[in-house]
Amino acid sequence: MNRRRVLKRNSWFSPRGPDLGSPLTGLSSKSGIEEFTSTVCAKNVKLHISNTQQTCEKQKPRQNPLNIYIGENFTVRLYDWFRFTSLIKDNKNGAIFQCDFRPLKKPMDMSLSAGALNILQVPNAGGSSIVSEVLSFEMLQRCFRAKLYKTEMEVSYFPEGGSITDYVCDMFNTKIGVSVTRAIKFHGEYVHDDAEHLLMKKLKGIVQSSRNSLEKWSKQILHVWSPNKHTANVITQVYNNLPDDVKSNTVVIVTTTQASNFIYKNR
Repeated sequence: MNRRRVLKRNSWFSPRGPDLGSPLTGLSSKSGIEEFTSTVCAKNVKLHISNTQQTCEKQKPRQNPLNIYIGENFTVRLYDWFRFTSLIKDNKNGAIFQCDFRPLKKPMDMSLSAGALNILQVPNAGGSSIVSEVLSFEMLQRCFRAKLYKTEMEVSYFPEGGSITDYVCDMFNTKIGVSVTRAIKFHGEYVHDDAEHLLMKKLKGIVQSSRNSLEKWSKQILHVWSPNKHTANVITQVYNNLPDDVKSNTVVIVTTTQASNFIYKNR
């Protein structure tokens, strides 16, 4: 494939052994758990920690659940979790969701799952976003028990030469292709035209790669890393006005990051 070139093994993360993860559960210090508990209960949301569920009793006004993953590497807050999980298993429809990501360690100190280590260590098709791809899978694995099926260079296409996906995983017994991108603008505020250009390019590429892939996954996820909430909101607004044939059945996850400049560097 003319777009592919082999990269050397990346040493950005230290290759530590994987630790176990389960949907929206994780490890945290006692003080960290108490801090998150007091925060989410004030907002009438649900908190999942270590296979237990603490739910605020107050029912009105009713709000969509906010699910929080607290792990040793990072925390994730996902809005509308139940709708997200149902759409992953829905082959016909797509949608856009937002979540928040905050690292608790530097990337080189994170203990990665076996799948994330595999993405890190094997050759890929080029580009400068290996950190964002590794953390994309790590987030899906920790929050949803995603299992890596194939890395970028292991996926076959016919005809070759078009858009390709970054990795293929299994979520909720559904084979999913995942494309990862970063919504960054180095000068000026992120605006409508920036979001439209990014989404049209990536979503059209997803339609093409799904059509040409020999893996026959059920649908794809477009995982967008966003450096701030303004950018995430602009992307969401633009997505809602895109043609249905471009959105297809793709699920878009826009992840707003905190203290995560390493995701946007060319590594």
